[in-house]
Amino acid sequence: MKKIRAALYSRVSTDEQRREGYSLTAQVEILEQYCQRNNIEVYDLYEDGGYSGKDFNRPGIQRLLRDLREDKFDVVLAIAVDRISRNNLDVLTFIDRELHPKGKKLLISTCDIDSSTETGKMFISLLGTFAEYERRLIVGRVKNGMEKRAEEGDWNGGQMLGYNTLNKKLVVDEEEAALVKEIFELRSQGKGYKTIANQLNKRGKKTKMKAPFSTNSIKTILENEKYVGNMTWGKQRDWSEKRRKGTAIPTMVDGKHEAIIDRELWQKVQAVKKAKEESNVSQSNFKGEFILSGLLRCPMCGAGTVMSKKKKRDGLGYHLYYMCQNFHSKGSTVCKSNLMKKEMIEDQIIKAIQLILGSEYVVDEVLGKLNKDQDGSITDLSHDLNIQMMKMKELLDRRKILDTDYYKGEIKVQTYDRLSGNLDEEIFELETVIKGIEREIGKSQTAININKEIIIEALKNFDDLFEVASNEEKRKLMRSIIKEIHVEPDRKKVKDIVFWFTEGDAPLQSALPVSEVGRTVS
Repeated sequence: MKKIRAALYSRVSTDEQRREGYSLTAQVEILEQYCQRNNIEVYDLYEDGGYSGKDFNRPGIQRLLRDLREDKFDVVLAIAVDRISRNNLDVLTFIDRELHPKGKKLLISTCDIDSSTETGKMFISLLGTFAEYERRLIVGRVKNGMEKRAEEGDWNGGQMLGYNTLNKKLVVDEEEAALVKEIFELRSQGKGYKTIANQLNKRGKKTKMKAPFSTNSIKTILENEKYVGNMTWGKQRDWSEKRRKGTAIPTMVDGKHEAIIDRELWQKVQAVKKAKEESNVSQSNFKGEFILSGLLRCPMCGAGTVMSKKKKRDGLGYHLYYMCQNFHSKGSTVCKSNLMKKEMIEDQIIKAIQLILGSEYVVDEVLGKLNKDQDGSITDLSHDLNIQMMKMKELLDRRKILDTDYYKGEIKVQTYDRLSGNLDEEIFELETVIKGIEREIGKSQTAININKEIIIEALKNFDDLFEVASNEEKRKLMRSIIKEIHVEPDRKKVKDIVFWFTEGDAPLQSALPVSEVGRTVS
């Protein structure tokens, strides 16, 4: 008789090991002894050390799921339900959608529970509920503890430039603190975030995470009130679950750590921030006007481009440019500004598009790709339908054999009810999938017959619409047909345009006019 193959799963969070003495080794020993007693073959060990059981976002459990789908073992064995997950719904979903449909089951060694039995599944659900309740208590205790520490001015952990953590306390790192002071001094003199980042990067200075400074990292430092001795905590509560909806009024008290920045310098920096916000022309005033933002690439590093402006000598208005995004955020140590005159580049692109939209080549290209996509879609759907029909035949054959065995009296009523119930559920789910595929095939087969006249009319409408569109609408229209734009190193001529409808996203150059020296320009 073939031995049952078991996937042994163990998990422990750092906090659990500290509080309750859990260890991966101890869990594995218990599981291996269980296998020996029950004549079960160990297929492989799946471990997640240092991971909580709040969800399945763990490398060990993900590897187990992949092997499960490849039919590499018969059962999953763990010492307790909460090792799989502390979320009861996740445990039941794992059993109902991953294990049972594949004829697999979950075994819990400490109380000898089998998920394939009704009683076993009931106990697993019950234990899962307790595990979830326990997790909520743990999370609540941790949050309350952190809030209490924050209210008392204590540090709740993390990394911060200018400080090291010693015995859960912030201790000033003199070398880093000097760097923090320099950042505040530069800002108090009116220097911008990018200028400060550029100066530090040129000298090889790094953030706490040993990365180059960016505008965002400088801004974060300058807005951190912990540097003046305050302690804040809880601005983003439940961030992993709620994202920005979790933003709340933080706890703010006098901290127990030593301040690096004095109040006078802090106030100067805040005043500079307020003055710049009031004096600068809002970026949003120009946002819609830069219709190639995100499409135009830096000719040197290939990064995207952002808007840049320079006041005219007469003080009336601005010269507008596209600028390398890497330079904008990280300075000249990463790339140069590579300014491209907005009006000149946009004029070339618009003329090129107008020429391209009337090109016979482009019409044929679009028509060919649309027809190929439609044909390919039907082929893929038909292939999927055949696979699902084969699966359905297997299920119906299994159902026929089950009925025959029952009528012959070879299986009991309870066994028949359980097996037939599982089969009926699989058959129903598969019928739903098959009907869905058949509907998609029907839609594809009755799709409108696309011809050249239809495409030419659509492209003509694009050109007409562009003429009357607002700047923001022009940006959206550009993104609807263009993936990216490349310019020559001199930043004065368009090199190529990559359209979404070109085969394999290849640059479409043959539709662009060619200069006397053979380069693709517009």
